[in-house]
Amino acid sequence: MRAYIVPHPPIAVPEVGQDEIKKIQATEDAFDKVAEDIRQYDPETVVIISPHGPMYRDAFHITKGEKGYGNLARFNAPEPEICYHYDTELSDEIAGLCEEFGIPCVYSEEEAESIDHGAFVPLYFINRKYETPLPTFRIVRISPCLLDDEVLYDMGYLIERAIAHVGRRAVIIASGDLSHKLKEDGPYGYIKEGPEFDKAVTDVMKSGKLEDFTRIDKKINDRSANCGYPGFVMLAGALQDYKITPDFLSYEGTFGVGYGVCIFKCENWYVRLAKASLEEYIKTGRRLSDEERAGFPDFFCKEQAGVFVCIKIEGQLRGCIGTILPSYDDTLTETCELAISAGVGDPRFNPVRVDELPMLEYTVDVMGEPQSSTKSKLDVRRYGVIVSKGGRRGLLLPNLEGVDTVEQQLDIACRKGGIDPREDYDIERFTVERHT
Repeated sequence: MRAYIVPHPPIAVPEVGQDEIKKIQATEDAFDKVAEDIRQYDPETVVIISPHGPMYRDAFHITKGEKGYGNLARFNAPEPEICYHYDTELSDEIAGLCEEFGIPCVYSEEEAESIDHGAFVPLYFINRKYETPLPTFRIVRISPCLLDDEVLYDMGYLIERAIAHVGRRAVIIASGDLSHKLKEDGPYGYIKEGPEFDKAVTDVMKSGKLEDFTRIDKKINDRSANCGYPGFVMLAGALQDYKITPDFLSYEGTFGVGYGVCIFKCENWYVRLAKASLEEYIKTGRRLSDEERAGFPDFFCKEQAGVFVCIKIEGQLRGCIGTILPSYDDTLTETCELAISAGVGDPRFNPVRVDELPMLEYTVDVMGEPQSSTKSKLDVRRYGVIVSKGGRRGLLLPNLEGVDTVEQQLDIACRKGGIDPREDYDIERFTVERHT
């Protein structure tokens, strides 16, 4: 995954700023680097958190709709206008998780067709890097709220969980300006807490320890007149399961408003663990040491779940082994052992060679608990399926390329389990969290 913090000054768009953009050249260059990084990553979906969409004090807003249009007409630049299609499946999943876990949100078509400048400005720069007139990605647009940091953090985590549930290749952008009180001749004048806030925020960006956003002095935050802080905390929540490598690109306060730009390269901890385990075993013949295992987050040792580890080379399967229910005391051991098994124990393939290790791509699916189901309650994107008859059992993961209908899903699962699809058989469904 990739994640970004960017500002959203309309003046940065040449059609608005014209010659003035020369005064924020570092921000312009940073926007271009972010856009190129996203183009190369080639996401299916861009999730953008903007404080200038429909915003409520006590609830998040998730945009519901088919497509929206963005321009800067209110800043005297009606062109260019760009159309973006919404990722309705991912938006539905985020809204569903909010309902399930009691996070207040409004999921509506309010302002769906008109994309606010907080979202449009970064999308404008991204779109410039694509050769086609229309972007190849879809978007999810979310507005933060004014609830406590804990709720903001939890909402961010639900966004990441939803991305994992639907298996999206996604990036997350927290769009927000820093303090608006950096200069006497700025839009809101000067206050000493303005520069103090901006330094605190940019220090966190540079460190990559995004949970430290919540440790910024509340008085400084409140008095700084910023619009980005809630989105930054949401981003921190979304990335809590990742090892973050920050690339801090720029900071400017030329016009009395702080503009900070940072790229966060995010390595999923599950994928990192699977990769480290298999590479250590292939190179040395041993498992990770206790000291090496201790370098991974505590949550691995606090949960039990079935895990599937799949490895590919250039999109072609190279090995896949998994468990429906947990076989070990924690997911750390489960993931380690199954990564090794996928690399050397899948009977369909020869063991992975040392020279293949740099080419391997990893996917780790963490299994939800199977639940009894019927055909009518299945969804090939959201649920995996287990079919069983006597001692025979077949399993198929959700959201697989080429599996578009429930009938296909059940047929393949039956064939894998040696079950005649015409027989009466039991059906269970399960969710997965997909880590890539």
